[in-house]
Amino acid sequence: MNTSSGKQGASALIYTGICRLKSVSFTADDAKNPTITVEDNITAVGTNIRAFGKAAGGDATNGGACNFIKEWTKEDNMICNNGIYASLSASEGDYIIEYEIL
Repeated sequence: MNTSSGKQGASALIYTGICRLKSVSFTADDAKNPTITVEDNITAVGTNIRAFGKAAGGDATNGGACNFIKEWTKEDNMICNNGIYASLSASEGDYIIEYEIL
């Protein structure tokens, strides 16, 4: 069953249990450069990283923010045996994580 974290704005435990990471969408305001780390875990430990991305903010010419978006297929085997935990490097940026419950 596919599901989503919904819009999140802080580090959070997204899911507990076995699942497949499907995609990460991450955006930040202009001139902001936060990062997101998605782990196969229920806490932020930095040892089971499944995804890492940086949202690079836009500028006065281009306006708007840039998204880090990554979508995986079943062949990429992004299985998370323990759950999904997302860590933001700063208290800025929004993300949505999609995953499949196995």
